[in-house]
This record gives sequence, structure tokens and C-alpha cells, in this order.
Amino acid sequence: MPADDAARPVPHLAPGVTVDPSTLEILPAEPHHARGVVELRDALARWMQARGIDQWREGEFAQQHVEQEITRGEWWVMTDPREPERVLASVRVTWEDLPIWGEQPEPAGYIHGVAVDRALRGTGTGTRLIRVAERAIAASGRSISRLDCDESNPVLEPFYAGLGYTPRGAVDFDVPGMDYRVRVLRMERTLRPGGGPVTKHGASAPR
Repeated sequence: MPADDAARPVPHLAPGVTVDPSTLEILPAEPHHARGVVELRDALARWMQARGIDQWREGEFAQQHVEQEITRGEWWVMTDPREPERVLASVRVTWEDLPIWGEQPEPAGYIHGVAVDRALRGTGTGTRLIRVAERAIAASGRSISRLDCDESNPVLEPFYAGLGYTPRGAVDFDVPGMDYRVRVLRMERTLRPGGGPVTKHGASAPR
């Protein structure tokens, strides 16, 4: 592809976006991505706060903590090929979530940090992040994928329900290091260990 063609905006994306995210891989993060993860989260928090959405606040993520989480293999990212340090999308997987789910008898994976650059809205990137996280959970031998979302956001529950997640009750969550509390809805989905999500007939769903 000629360089001038590569620099042209992609028609269905926001102005200034010059690459189609469907062509980009979501890969395990490296420590140098920590700053980009934090910057993406803060940018989205500012966008929300400017519109009266008190779901995230700037400063919730500390770069040092994200670096440690990346070192533990908990983060996946999509980056901008023209600016490799710029994170366009991110997702995190952990093996417990005591503040929101408490002690659970069955092993599960917990999805966090789902963030997509506003320029990529409507491109299916959020769905891709969830599926990557689910494959990591299933590959670990766990058969349950869990996540949570702000109960006051009318978009999130239908979105996750559309991906096969079922509500499992709501709880209040005090955001660490921040002086505010959110009411979050817990949701979960059954996976086939080592494979994809389980369909109603027990077969793995197509990826």
C-alpha cells in the first residue's frame, strides 16, 4: 500500500484515524505499554466526566501498578502502528476479584479494564477485547468468565448481555484510592475450558 494511501482516514472511523482496527492484533501487553494504558483510561474518564457520567475518574490507574500487572501477564492491548506507545484498546484478566465477587468456590477469570479509544467507537473493538479475554480464561482451564459494569450506565448491561453474559446481582464498590463509590452489576458467562464460549447446545461458539 502506498504511504499516502496508508495515511488517509478510514471512511467508517472518526476523523484522523488512519488504520482500520479490525486489521490490528490484540496482544499481551509489555511493561512499556503501561503509560499508554493509563493515558487511555484517563482520557476516557475525562470524556465521561465532561458529560456528567461519574463512572470513571482521572487518576484511578497508577502507571507503576499497571506495570506490575503487565509483568504478571494480566493485560492485553491494541496499539497504534504509527505510534507504538499509544494504546488504542485494553483489557485485563485476573483470577480473583474479592472486592466485587468475594470468595467464590469455583475457579473463574475476571475481566477488567475494558477500554477503547473513542475514535474507534462502533468498530467492534470492545467485543474483540472480551473474546480475547475469554480465550485467555478458557486456556487456563477455567470455565467461567466474570465481569462487572456500572449499574447506572444504560449501555453496558445490554452490551454484555448481547455477548452472552447473565446478571449475578449488584454490589456497592468503593474505588481504591478515590473518594467515591459506584454500584456495579456482576455478570458471568460459561466457557468451554481450552476453547470458546459455550452455546446453548454445549458446542463452542465460533470465534
